[in-house]
Amino acid sequence: MEVTVCVGSSCHLKGAAGVVKKFQEMAEQYPIYNINLGGSFCQNRCREGVIVAIDGIIYTRVKPEEIPQLLEKHMKGEQLSD
Repeated sequence: MEVTVCVGSSCHLKGAAGVVKKFQEMAEQYPIYNINLGGSFCQNRCREGVIVAIDGIIYTRVKPEEIPQLLEKHMKGEQLSD
């Protein structure tokens, strides 16, 4: 699973570091997800941060506490509403 978290200025101010940390924790705790975590400096949706792309699907306004649910729904092919 390819996960890219925007760490640009806007997303950084909205908590990108906490989102990255939670994805790192999830990758360690649940290797079944096979998370390949990366970062980007802008995903062109600055007003909607923190922006996360999982396998090319964009998720907006991601908060660390939402990540377990986000991963579960993504694995099932479901999309979360903003």
